[in-house]
Amino acid sequence: MRTLSKCASAVALVVGLCFAGVTHAQHVVVDGNMWLKSSQEVRKVFLVGAGNMVALEKAYAQKKGTPPPTVGTMAAKAVEGMTLDDVSNRITQWYQAHPDRTDVPVMGVLWMDIIKPASTK
Repeated sequence: MRTLSKCASAVALVVGLCFAGVTHAQHVVVDGNMWLKSSQEVRKVFLVGAGNMVALEKAYAQKKGTPPPTVGTMAAKAVEGMTLDDVSNRITQWYQAHPDRTDVPVMGVLWMDIIKPASTK
């Protein structure tokens, strides 16, 4: 548990630092303002970090013999067949179509625009 927790914290910190350009640890929620100001490469780093968190949660559940996290399972299914560029572009397009909603966290956009719609198919 401690190893997974440390790894998860490290991934979150690296992603946060990439987006925020900060030199010390702090709680960072990536929203549309940060997303739109970031390069395509930094956006992909964020998505890789999010994907790694889903993988960590699934591995931890497997190790403990518990069901995999529902949202992680839904997310993995929703992005199946999509590239990092595809997911990144969808998120960017959502913010561009909703310029008054750049305060919405990226994970919220991922949920509203990609994961939730895929779950109703």
